[in-house]
Amino acid sequence: MTESKREYSKFERTRIISARALQIAQGSPVFVDVPKGEFRPIEIAKMEWDVGLIPIDIKGKE
Repeated sequence: MTESKREYSKFERTRIISARALQIAQGSPVFVDVPKGEFRPIEIAKMEWDVGLIPIDIKGKE
């Protein structure tokens, strides 16, 4: 089964990234290599979004 990449609105993108940041803040494992230094969960979630590794999806209107 092939996975189709869909375009997300800025609101959907924000909702997905913020939900993932909350998961990270609560101790969920991170799916990207985070460079040394302090990073906030929102920054890590954005890194995951950029490489397409956020394991969250939403149902859009069809």
